[in-house]
Amino acid sequence: MRIYSIFICLFFFVAEQCEAQTKTQKLDEIMKTYHRFNMFDGSVLVAENGKIIYQGAFGMANQEWNIPNTPDTKFMIGSVSKSLTATLMLIQVQKGLIDLDKTISDYIPEYSKKNGSLVTIRQLLSHTSGIPNYDIIKDFFPRVSRQYFTREDYIKLFIDSALVFKPGTSYYYSSWGYFTLGYIMERVTGKSYAQLMKEDIFDKLGMNSSGSYYHTQVVNKRATGYDYSLGGYTSSDFRDQSNTMGTGDLYSTVGDLFKFHLALTNNTLLNKKLTDQMFTPGIKPWRYGFGWFNQNFKYTTTDSIFCNFHLGMTDGFLSFIVRIPSTNSLILFLCNSSPTDFFGITSNLMKVVYNKPFILKQPADKVMERVLAKDGAIKAVEEYKKMKNDTAHYYINWLSMDFLGNELYTLKRNDEARIIFENNAAEFPDRDIVMLSLAKTYDLLGRKEDAITYFKKTIAINPGNEEAKNRLKELEGHK
Repeated sequence: MRIYSIFICLFFFVAEQCEAQTKTQKLDEIMKTYHRFNMFDGSVLVAENGKIIYQGAFGMANQEWNIPNTPDTKFMIGSVSKSLTATLMLIQVQKGLIDLDKTISDYIPEYSKKNGSLVTIRQLLSHTSGIPNYDIIKDFFPRVSRQYFTREDYIKLFIDSALVFKPGTSYYYSSWGYFTLGYIMERVTGKSYAQLMKEDIFDKLGMNSSGSYYHTQVVNKRATGYDYSLGGYTSSDFRDQSNTMGTGDLYSTVGDLFKFHLALTNNTLLNKKLTDQMFTPGIKPWRYGFGWFNQNFKYTTTDSIFCNFHLGMTDGFLSFIVRIPSTNSLILFLCNSSPTDFFGITSNLMKVVYNKPFILKQPADKVMERVLAKDGAIKAVEEYKKMKNDTAHYYINWLSMDFLGNELYTLKRNDEARIIFENNAAEFPDRDIVMLSLAKTYDLLGRKEDAITYFKKTIAINPGNEEAKNRLKELEGHK
C-alpha cells in the first residue's frame, strides 16, 4: 500500500513537471517569435502559483557594444514606478506619518491653497485629484523634460493650474499628482524619495538591483534605451529624471519585481487592510485603485480574469506588470526597445498559463515598417489593405498603428505621417488617441480647419482629453 501511494505521488509530481515544462516551452516560443518580429528586446518573467515557470532575455542591452540582455539586466520601468510609489506612501500611512484624508496643503503649506486645500492624499493615489498631466504644456518633451529642476521649482509648473474637475468626482491620469506624492513623503520624513524607497522597500525585500535613477549615475548592468524605427534602432531621447521622481524614475529587474509581487501577496510590506484598499477598483471604466489598474484582463474573445496591472513607458523603455491574485501568478516584461504590442504579448502569455490555444500572427504594422522604409506611405497603406483581409496570417493593433504614424512624425516625415494617420482614423474612428494624432499632424502641416475638426472629434470620443481641449482653444483663438 505504501509503495502504491509513493507511485501515485510520483506520477502526479512527474505530470506536474511535464505540464510546467510544456508551458515553459510554449512561453519561450512566444517570446522568441515576438523577438523575431522585432517587437521585443528585454527580459520577461512568468510565475504561476507563486513560483517562476519561465524567465528569458532577448536582444541587446547595448547595441553599440553588442552586449546582450540577461534576466538580471536593469531596465527603467517608467510608470510602473507608480505602483511602488503608492506602496511607499501606504507604508508611511501605516507608520502613522501621513493620513490618507488630509490634503496637500496639510503637508506642503506653500502649495496653492485654491488646489492644495481641496486635494487629498487618497485622491492623488487614485488619480481622482483633478490635477492635470504634463501634456497640457505643448512643448513639454522637447523643452521642459530635458531641464533640471529642484523639487520646489518643478512643482511651481503646475500648482496653480486649473483642476480638470472637482477632486474625487472623476478620473484623470496625472504624473504630476504622483510627483506631488513623492514630494510630500520627502517633506514629512526629511529623507529623499530615493533613500526612503531604498530603506522601506528595496532593502527589506532584498531588491538589490533596483533604485532611483539620475542620468549622472553609473549603474552596473543597466540597459540602454532604444526606439525601434522603420526597421532599425535609434538611441532614445534624453529626459532629466529630476522631474519624474515618484512617477517614473525607478530602474529594476524582473527578479526584483517578482519579489515585490510576492511581498504584496504575503502582506510583507503592508497590512491586509491597506493592501485591500490599494487593489480595490476605483471609478469606472478605468478602475484605478492606489498605483494599480484593477479590472478584468481579456486574453481571448471569451476569457478574462481579474488582474492588477500597470504599464510603464519612458524614453526607449517599456514595461508591463500584470498580477493575477486569484492564482498568485505574474506576467512581467521589461523592454529596452519601444514601441511594442504589450497587450498582445501579455494575452498570448496568459493563454499559455490558462491552457488556451494561441496562434502567433505577423503584426501588420511591422510589415508596413519595411514597406515604408523602401517604398513610402502610400504603398504601405496599400499593403495594409491586403493584410487586413488576410486574418489567418496577420493581425492589426490600433495602438501599434498609431505608433507607426508617430515614428514618421518623429522623423519629420510629416506628410507620410498624415497618410498613415488618415488611414488609422478611417479604420479606428472610435479611438481618441488616433483622432488626436491626426489632428496634431494637420496642425503641423498648417491645415487648421482640418486640425480643428479632428480635435473636436477627439473630444467627442473622450471629453476628458485635456491635450485636445487645450490645442483646440489655441487654434480657435487664432482663427
